[in-house]
Amino acid sequence: MSRSVNRVILVGNAGSDPDVRETPSGSTVAHLSLATNRVFQHNGQEQRKTEWHRLTFWAGAAQTVEKWVRKGTRMYVEGRIEYGSYDRDGVAIPTTDVIVQEFVFLDQRTNGDATLADIELEESTLLD
Repeated sequence: MSRSVNRVILVGNAGSDPDVRETPSGSTVAHLSLATNRVFQHNGQEQRKTEWHRLTFWAGAAQTVEKWVRKGTRMYVEGRIEYGSYDRDGVAIPTTDVIVQEFVFLDQRTNGDATLADIELEESTLLD
């Protein structure tokens, strides 16, 4: 039996505050953009390029990012890529999302008495 892998790892900065909503079935979902940067040489000149990734968090993970993530928050995320589309004026617009399964805050910023680096999240809490 052959196996396949759909896994992505990103380290970057939140490009926006999370957009948190509740689905009609009552699940919490959060979306935010994550910027990753790369430096490369082109014609002997150093170039920089920013790539933007749309992240999706569900349930407990969505509630956690709603509380802790703000534009600029540095994060490590692991998840899977999911492709979809939505309809705009009769035209299917393709989408690419990273469905986040694990994440770690890399900032030392604080929210109240705890630092983001001190937060420990159990997988069962994130994926409820």
